[in-house]
Amino acid sequence: MNRIKFIVACALTLLATIIFSGHISEPAPRATDKASATAGGDTLRIGVESTEPVYYKSGDTTKGFDYEMARSVAEDMGLTPEFVAMDFNELFPALREGKIDMIGAQVTRTSDLEREFDFSAPYFSTYVAFLTPAGSTIQKRRDVDGKRIVVIGGAIQESYLRDKYHEVEIVRAPNVGAAVDAIGRGEADAFFHGAPYAQSIIKAAPIALEEPIVYQVEDAPIGFVVRSGDPRKEQIDGVLKDMVLSGEWLKIKTTYFKADPLSDVFRDKGF
Repeated sequence: MNRIKFIVACALTLLATIIFSGHISEPAPRATDKASATAGGDTLRIGVESTEPVYYKSGDTTKGFDYEMARSVAEDMGLTPEFVAMDFNELFPALREGKIDMIGAQVTRTSDLEREFDFSAPYFSTYVAFLTPAGSTIQKRRDVDGKRIVVIGGAIQESYLRDKYHEVEIVRAPNVGAAVDAIGRGEADAFFHGAPYAQSIIKAAPIALEEPIVYQVEDAPIGFVVRSGDPRKEQIDGVLKDMVLSGEWLKIKTTYFKADPLSDVFRDKGF
């Protein structure tokens, strides 16, 4: 899938989910409800993963799609955002223990996670990618059958790979660097990870990697994650809906995922 098709398909999927989904069809409470918005204090501590284009530093400036989305959500709720960077597998224990208030790290909503945590309305759609070393015989998705695929332990890609690809051997790694190193050492044939991270991984990898094999995971929206029962979830939902309707979401998204036809997609939808 080329870059333009990736962006346009993602926009259409997100719009259909966030605007027309029944669970946010009615206006949600906003930041003007200060008693509710500040129920957890004046600061919203947001757990993030330090990987471009989600959350990263450019000189002294913090950037990232999820960073800007989370910052806007917090500020529109009348709260001060505080970002706490950590490895992905540390995020849920930190949320569980109250060290952070919200996760903003491209987390896909799953039934397993929903049993313990609450998800906001979606702000992105799940795209995944197979990353392979230069010269790999893996050219399309089904070429991974019989191969060793490395994933980040605990990430959605691990359970998805286990459910959908029964002929692969799963290799677990604690983080992106370790996953790429496993390919370099010949311990894995491909790395299965979130597509938004793919280009930054290719750019930073110490070995040559092919262009990613990208595709969308159906019915797998990405949302912010809070502890179950957190009353601020409704404010978060309301802010996200307003960000899409006002065009702020589109502005942030095209900063990190550029494609000229994207504005036409929104214009066709009346936004």
